[in-house]
Amino acid sequence: MAFNNNLLELIGNTPIMKLNRVAKDIPANVFVKLEYFNPSGSYKDRMALAMVEAAERGDTWNGKKLAPNGIVCDASAGNTAPAVAFVAALKGYKAKLCIYPPLLRGESTRLKIIDAYAPDVCGCNSPLDYISEETFEAIPEEEKELAWVIAGKKHMAVLEENDDNIVWLDQIYNKYNYIGQKKMGYEIIEQLDGQVDAFGCATGSGATLLGVALALREKGLDSHIFGIVPQGSESYIRLKKNPAGPGEFDIADITGEMVERMNLTKWQTEKSILEVMIEKGLPDQFFQVSAKDARDMANRLCSEEGIYCGMSSGANVLIAKRIAEQLEPGQNVVTAIVDRRDRYLGEYPEEVFVV
Repeated sequence: MAFNNNLLELIGNTPIMKLNRVAKDIPANVFVKLEYFNPSGSYKDRMALAMVEAAERGDTWNGKKLAPNGIVCDASAGNTAPAVAFVAALKGYKAKLCIYPPLLRGESTRLKIIDAYAPDVCGCNSPLDYISEETFEAIPEEEKELAWVIAGKKHMAVLEENDDNIVWLDQIYNKYNYIGQKKMGYEIIEQLDGQVDAFGCATGSGATLLGVALALREKGLDSHIFGIVPQGSESYIRLKKNPAGPGEFDIADITGEMVERMNLTKWQTEKSILEVMIEKGLPDQFFQVSAKDARDMANRLCSEEGIYCGMSSGANVLIAKRIAEQLEPGQNVVTAIVDRRDRYLGEYPEEVFVV
């Protein structure tokens, strides 16, 4: 008999597809890894499983081990929350997931998806719980959302410190995030018979980009690696120009300032995934993509290729196509379709997508 014991066994091994109409008349091939085929609907299933299993072993920054019937926690504005809730539910753990209130727009479909897995969901603490109102008001308006993000991480650190039963997964600093994503790289290599000339994707924590790049390096491939920063998205990367090469991008100063002001000890003593990535000389290039350009490509992917995706995937393909235009016939550029569009419809109704 051929069957699976549970949905965790179906994480990964997603299909890869060549784009035809969107990438016609381009010399190189553009391939997309269809990560919405993961059970909870996004590429974050890979890292959620890897981080929870590391916590079960006690492979955590402080050696804390996830006990039976324990609790995992994290703060998330995107796909991490439903993925962690899904993995925790199947493994019999409780998940405590905190959402950044300013990053909630409209009626969030993702919140409904999260709720279906029965975690404990709450709003993250405000920055005013950790810094003065005067300090908060002095932060530039365009950086106030990032202050909320850092406050959310501080909230998680306090939860873990005050409860022996809670393990903070911390996707931004947890190496098992990118270790879990390395499997995507191995799959791409196998699916394309080792012919991977370029790979890139949007960065949040940087884990997918770093994980796949390390897998390519391990197999001796000298692939061009490109990162993408969607305009207006939660990001810790600052570009000095667009596109940016080595030495022309770094981690946003405001991140370190907020970490210090809120006394987020772990983030002061450990290395983030982005820091590890930059220390390893990755990526070769960074691009910033406007919301309009990402939206337009997402709409093209839907109407021309049947790929029902959101803006991050649109940004990924837009830059993958740009890279492919510079390569030779027969060379291969790969990126990821990270999730499905339907989890954004409540937040961004007609203003963002033509549906």
